[in-house]
Amino acid sequence: MTITNFENFKLSPEMLRGLSKMGFSDPTPVQEKAIAPMMEQKDLLVQAPTGTGKTGAFGIPIVERVEPGNNGIQAVILCPTRELAIQTAAVFKRLTAFKPGIRVLALYGGEPIGRQIAALRRRPQIIVATPGRMLDHIHRRTTRLGQVRQVVLDEADRMLDMGFRDDMDEILGNVPERRQTVLFSATLSNEVKRIAAAYQTDAQTIQVRQETLTVDCVQQFYSEIRGRTKTSTLVQLLRDKNFHLSLVFVATKSMADELAKQLESNGLRAGALHGDLQQRQRDKVMASYRNGQVNVLVATDVAARGIDVNNIDVVVNYDIPQDSDSYVHRIGRTGRANQAGLAYTFIYHKERSRLQQIMSATKAVIRPVALDPGQPIPEKNPAVLVGFDSGAGRRSAWSDKPQQRRRGRSNSHHSKKSRMQMGA
Repeated sequence: MTITNFENFKLSPEMLRGLSKMGFSDPTPVQEKAIAPMMEQKDLLVQAPTGTGKTGAFGIPIVERVEPGNNGIQAVILCPTRELAIQTAAVFKRLTAFKPGIRVLALYGGEPIGRQIAALRRRPQIIVATPGRMLDHIHRRTTRLGQVRQVVLDEADRMLDMGFRDDMDEILGNVPERRQTVLFSATLSNEVKRIAAAYQTDAQTIQVRQETLTVDCVQQFYSEIRGRTKTSTLVQLLRDKNFHLSLVFVATKSMADELAKQLESNGLRAGALHGDLQQRQRDKVMASYRNGQVNVLVATDVAARGIDVNNIDVVVNYDIPQDSDSYVHRIGRTGRANQAGLAYTFIYHKERSRLQQIMSATKAVIRPVALDPGQPIPEKNPAVLVGFDSGAGRRSAWSDKPQQRRRGRSNSHHSKKSRMQMGA
């Protein structure tokens, strides 16, 4: 068996064998910080974006603590979406590959309830569930939670954003008070801190340093947009570069729909992802994105949580994020699995100070690049956009020359040959 640095956690031979089979040799930063205190049964409040190995950070300790001879439900992991619940359950099943007698079950909407009830009769010890479906089973009395010893709220901030606070309260009220409660969240908002204070005891806070997530794996650029050229600049960028998979972030749900339609009308295969979509619609969009039928996904911050798609070539911040945490989470969608990533941020003149704040907070090097604005495309209500700058003749932040310089295409900044090979 391959010797790994996971042995420092005094894990069982079966777990080490499973990790070796999964190809894991070194713990990620969040795993390095979270596994040991979780094995010590401490309550944890962990800030870690998706793509940092957080599922392993709580999955390994949970599997190690489960008693195979006890057929009661011993651990519950709540996830905001069906997709994330399925992904998380799949990781748990791989972690239990050499742990006979440990059963994992995912409970989520969109699947026949009868099938899940039949699966519950096989007495799984680990449940991964969305809040709504978990409550459904509690109300039907098809789950018995009296033996639960560990509860994990994964992507707690997103569950709160999606309006699951009451569901979370009711679920936590149905498990024993003497338990380990662990929260993982991309951001530590006041609401996340309030729920932590309500349900945790002497919790240890763990934060993964942002610079380890941004600087080393993604080449980052910004482009200052003049007047009503933001959409046309995006269209031209996507046409020129012909990316395999692109992820475009916008500020609002309505903008996600509107921009996706504009991209489609200009010959691009685009889809929208936001919180107003039903699960069936979301699944359809994500399936199209994964199989390449759609190769430009326009998403809001909240809706994009839980996306686990490899080989995303580029992230475009069509609307600049509100804070550095959101910026980190967005661009972390590219540059995964030891592949170099690429990110562009569009800004108006008035938004330069916010960009500087992001650069200062993340210590990221975000280089200026002049992008071709292409042919004008009518934009919906451009004057109400945050930071809209109508001064089309204003000089850019990186050039003393006016508009004509911006029309020259600059591919040298971000050609595939010039991308730095950096670790994820």
